[in-house]
Amino acid sequence: MRLTSAGVYCILFTVILQRCDGLIDPITGTIAVGFVSALYYGYNRHSTRCDREECCESRYIKEDIPYLYTILRKNLFGQHIVLKTVLGALAAHRALVDPPKPLTMSFHGLAGTGKNYVAQMIAEAYFLNGQKSKYYYFFNGRADFPLASRLESYQDDLTNKIFEALIRCPDSMFVFDEVDMITPGVLDALVPFLDYGHSLSWREYPYIQKNSAVYIFLSNTGSPEIVKTLTELWMQGKSRNETTLSDFESLILTGAFNEKGGFHKSDTIRTNLIDHFVPFLPLEEEHVISCVKAAFAKLSINPTPEMIKEAMTYVSYSPPHNIYAKSGCKRVEQKVKSIVYQRQFNN
Repeated sequence: MRLTSAGVYCILFTVILQRCDGLIDPITGTIAVGFVSALYYGYNRHSTRCDREECCESRYIKEDIPYLYTILRKNLFGQHIVLKTVLGALAAHRALVDPPKPLTMSFHGLAGTGKNYVAQMIAEAYFLNGQKSKYYYFFNGRADFPLASRLESYQDDLTNKIFEALIRCPDSMFVFDEVDMITPGVLDALVPFLDYGHSLSWREYPYIQKNSAVYIFLSNTGSPEIVKTLTELWMQGKSRNETTLSDFESLILTGAFNEKGGFHKSDTIRTNLIDHFVPFLPLEEEHVISCVKAAFAKLSINPTPEMIKEAMTYVSYSPPHNIYAKSGCKRVEQKVKSIVYQRQFNN
């Protein structure tokens, strides 16, 4: 079909040449026809390939901030600072035609507060194929960078992977989970990519665009500071929803830099290359109940008060105030599924 279409273009172009009353000589005309056909064939070939598979172009890289807002509002509970900071950061980065550096966000908080969940929702809003996108890269600190003896090897491998990813698509997204389990020093390899400056050179590639990329780090470091500060603010009469990013960010930065893990004494922090340290606040009972209801809704079940109460019996709270759930919403879905299937079995 592609060749047939190209042939039609050739015939039409030849007719046009013939109607020019000899103003274009036959040799020049033949070359022109061939050139137009080649252009058409090349364009059509690219279009057809990108119809079949994901390409680095806008129909696959949506960067849909309104959709992200919708799904965060629907599925994220008790994290007003996260909602405001993440949406604002992504929208601002997307609005810049030529950003001065890549966007870097570091999520901090206790397990079960939504760090992974938010990263997943960002990917779903950013790429048409979500987490399955060819341009979404996920690293797990515990599995990928556990051994101090392999520090230089990890740095080299990570550098190569980032370069190769940016060559394939400058709009790539990189998520690093369990940063607190990464061998210290590994993330220093990212400094050239996260720094200011429009491009990098590598091997036979003299100009590699890097500033459209997004880097997200997930870590438990800084959690004690977040919990302590929130508790102190609560005791001073400041409500949870009145807290702001400025109440926590500097504390998280200090904690991440000094605690054991991937950010320990890291140049990524020392050189101020992390744009946003985002606190995920510990969850209270009302937030966990919202998670329970959402888990039932995923199973298309409208839970009774007794079912919600049963699910909440598995939730424990941290002393001395017993306000914050120890594991947040981390095990909620599994417990809800267990309750549903037990009831189905008993019936």
